[in-house]
Amino acid sequence: MMNLDRRFFIKSLGLLGGASFVQNVNANELELAETAFKFAALPYLQNLTEQHITICCVLSSPGIAWVDILKDDGTLSHKIYEVVDGIRNARAEVFKFKVPHQGADFKYRVGAKGPGGLEISSEVINTKLSIDNKSTCDVLILNDIHEDRSSYSYLYNKTALNHKDLVIINGDSFHYIMKQSDVTDKMLDPIAKAFASQVPFVMVKGNHDNRGSFIRHLKNYYDLPNNKFYQAFTVGPVLWIILDGGEDKEDEHEALRGEYEFDNYRLEQRAWLTGIMQSKMRKKAKHIIVVNHFPFFHSDEYHGTVHNRTSFHDILEKYKVDAVIGGHSHEFGFYPPDANHNYHVIIGGGPEKDNRTMIEVAAIDQKLVVNLRRENGELVNALQKG
Repeated sequence: MMNLDRRFFIKSLGLLGGASFVQNVNANELELAETAFKFAALPYLQNLTEQHITICCVLSSPGIAWVDILKDDGTLSHKIYEVVDGIRNARAEVFKFKVPHQGADFKYRVGAKGPGGLEISSEVINTKLSIDNKSTCDVLILNDIHEDRSSYSYLYNKTALNHKDLVIINGDSFHYIMKQSDVTDKMLDPIAKAFASQVPFVMVKGNHDNRGSFIRHLKNYYDLPNNKFYQAFTVGPVLWIILDGGEDKEDEHEALRGEYEFDNYRLEQRAWLTGIMQSKMRKKAKHIIVVNHFPFFHSDEYHGTVHNRTSFHDILEKYKVDAVIGGHSHEFGFYPPDANHNYHVIIGGGPEKDNRTMIEVAAIDQKLVVNLRRENGELVNALQKG
């Protein structure tokens, strides 16, 4: 792009008779801007609550974006911007729109304006939200995609779950995160195209998702309750507890360069987890599922695995959770309660083809089923309760 002095010089030439030259230059600039300005990640849904759903998108270069809420006939109802303290988010690339859902699905599209006033918009999208359903839960869990972006749509479409309230991505979506395009190209845009523009998802960090120079910005791309990757929420009769397992290495390991304090972070989560287990939310829940990238058992004995176990296992046993769902080992497995743990340990596979898995959680009131399936649909084993 030209600097201001050069623009002024060319404009002056136009006043002296070089108008056609200026028009050609501006037309070329406009064409370049049109090529460059696009959605780096199409709209994706986050953080469904009783009142709102968050619609996010990422632009390829700074601009302003908004959500068009559409009537049933496709005409515009109203626009929603991301606004903080009376100021619209603008000159930005990442946008998070908190949209009231009025207890029903709705049509929307996202629009944006970029350099030179260029406008782009997504296709019209119909949400598929589970809002008023208090008695059922249908959740799909995928893990260890490791940048094989085609796996998101393949596994989503292969699952036996006809309906999904939520998709949980249980760690190691990446190898390393070095720049924004790693986040958008390797995760956000592929899952937006596969399902996330209609169905919300939860990002669970794995050890690889903590690596790379861009990791300190990762949180900006998700709408996280309390701005934490660990969280608890209910879907129907199921209480979901999401834990952030951190790295597999000791904080002092030379490969981590003195930049991490995951031991203290896990202890922070331990204190939080104790509060969740004493809450009304836990007491009302008919089932409890815990998701952590690290399996506490039937995996390795590296520091991260062991410290996750010592930080959380005794609490989970005390409150008799139904299952702890992990990944990390790249070896799928299904382990019923035994002398070491009174809950099921279910481990997803991946990332290689023929080793990928889908974990399906379905609940109706007192009944709970958790299926571990291979990518071809073969049932490995199932937890059945009630």
